[in-house]
Amino acid sequence: MNAFLQKSELPDWRIMMDNPSDAIPALKTAISEASENISAIKSLEDSKLTFENSIRALDRSTLLLDKIWTALNHLQSVADSDSLRDAITKTTPEVSEFYSNIYIDEILYSKIAAFAASDKARSLSGDQKRLLEETLLDFEESGANLPKEKKRELVEIDKELTLKTQKFSENVLDSTMAFVLHITDSKDLSGLPPTAVALASKKAEQKGLKGWCFTLEQPSYVPFMEYADSQELRKRMWEAFTSVASSGKFDNYPLISEILELRKRKSIILGESSFADMILKRRMAKDGKTALNFISELHDKFESAFIREGDSLKNFAVSRGYLKDGDSLNPWDVPYFSEKMRQSECDFDAEALRPYFPLDAVLGGMFKIFGILFGVSVREEPLTAPAWDDSVRLYSVSDKSGSKLGFFYADFFPRTVKRSGAWMNMLSPSFDGTPAAGIIAANISEGVNGVPPLLSHDEVETLFHEFGHLIHFFLMDSPELGLREVAWDFVELPSQIMENWTKNRDALNIFAKHWQSGAPIPQSLYDAYKRAEKFMGASGTMRQLSFAKIDLEMHIHPELFIGKNIEAAAEEILKPYTRKLSVKVPSILPRFTHLFGDSVGYAAGYYSYKWAEVLDADAFSKFEAEGILNPKVGGEFAQKILRVGNSVDPQMAFQDFMGRPPKLDALVARTIN
Repeated sequence: MNAFLQKSELPDWRIMMDNPSDAIPALKTAISEASENISAIKSLEDSKLTFENSIRALDRSTLLLDKIWTALNHLQSVADSDSLRDAITKTTPEVSEFYSNIYIDEILYSKIAAFAASDKARSLSGDQKRLLEETLLDFEESGANLPKEKKRELVEIDKELTLKTQKFSENVLDSTMAFVLHITDSKDLSGLPPTAVALASKKAEQKGLKGWCFTLEQPSYVPFMEYADSQELRKRMWEAFTSVASSGKFDNYPLISEILELRKRKSIILGESSFADMILKRRMAKDGKTALNFISELHDKFESAFIREGDSLKNFAVSRGYLKDGDSLNPWDVPYFSEKMRQSECDFDAEALRPYFPLDAVLGGMFKIFGILFGVSVREEPLTAPAWDDSVRLYSVSDKSGSKLGFFYADFFPRTVKRSGAWMNMLSPSFDGTPAAGIIAANISEGVNGVPPLLSHDEVETLFHEFGHLIHFFLMDSPELGLREVAWDFVELPSQIMENWTKNRDALNIFAKHWQSGAPIPQSLYDAYKRAEKFMGASGTMRQLSFAKIDLEMHIHPELFIGKNIEAAAEEILKPYTRKLSVKVPSILPRFTHLFGDSVGYAAGYYSYKWAEVLDADAFSKFEAEGILNPKVGGEFAQKILRVGNSVDPQMAFQDFMGRPPKLDALVARTIN
């Protein structure tokens, strides 16, 4: 049997890994099935059209194709191999072309339009009416009304974008994994926390080396830059990190120009002034100008605090003898000095919290909190079929009645064949009684020498964030699958708001227990953490705003970058968002997979993180006022925000929960003193 055509609810992923070439005939089968489903709609007489056999049928026409394509790309993200890449490369043009052709099919569009003009359509209400409206917009915004030659050009552009963005991601992964800092002298470990040293020892052992190996993966890189006393080695790590995918065989700069050019061409064909305007029409911001104004408004609110924080850090470095008066800060010293300053001013060392966050306790507490708020229960399940790695665990999620909402895989530890960062992905939706399937992935430092995996507070926040995404998608209960796609500047609200429960004493008392003694976080340590909570808050915000700014500028004014010196253009635009340091700091662009590692991704939409953060800070104020573990408020949030998906306009959904439009004030107050 074809490995990618398994019928079981939870497939055998090892068979797919071992037989990636099976994806090629499986995708052909799925495309054939989807084509037949669409042909059935096109063959209907106008008088026989109904919501079920046209709109809903189209909405579900590609389910098998979606599932196989998702599985193949998922495997590349967690178990990358040459054979998987080969399968994706060979199938991408045909799959991309098929998807692109759906919403420019004249006959199909005529059937959807004919139904939309019928009395049956005019009598629709609720989710069915909303799906019809959204489907019509899908056709219109995809170019269904364009001449045939323009449609063909759009299809070719989409194929090219899919291939180029895939190559961009591969370059980032390969370049990241190509660097290893191998240390053999224990003196070079000075300042590093035990967890970082233990992980480096394990990395070296895995590579058959003596000593310690540090990589550019986040669990290795971040502690090294914050704690390693050796300035020389911090500089080597920084130079390697900031040069990822920026030269040689992994150089992504040419791809950036090519991707921007293709996106520009696509927006012109579709009659939009920019790619940003094209992408944002159906999001809360509506257009690129509004998103840019939002970023500028936040910049102005944080600018003075950002300048103060930079001056304070420099003065601290001088006062402690790290820096000579009059010298500029080195970028590889900034994280190190910042951590020293935080420890000095707040009497807080972030590593002191790590022993209170053993992975299993964090998971258990997280599941309990989500259960209190949203009435879901989570239980670990035995794997009914092999996952892609032995470390992967399986969980089920049920509602109050005990009905299964879905299953999710948990893949928490770094591997050389796994992409960096953390993410949530839906592998298949729930429909017609079939539970959903998803994954939460992260790159957490593994436990060594009998010590369980101990998380940093940032990693705890990340888990709550990604689980927020998962529960959002599990709870969306519209019978129309197309209404479970949420505007990208709203979709981060359900995830980002959950990070607040990792900062509150009442919530922490549920799960933050010392891995050996079981004792809760001492009050003195918690007080120190709260003192440090806003430490360098404006700096962190400005960094995110800089990413959003360059994203929007690139997709509103691509002519400033295409075929030009991309770094020089970015440097000029980002001057108000960055500090002057001893050397020029390369931009994130050649490794910015959010923007260029997917044919759409967060392109022209990175501002969504801050947009949603405004929403989450504002919405959390209601929990603070009425009880952060108040099931009544949690139930309202679930009912009015999580369940509705895209069946309700996101602005209206937020106002339904809060009783008013969102305000910026809560975010500013939460971030800076």
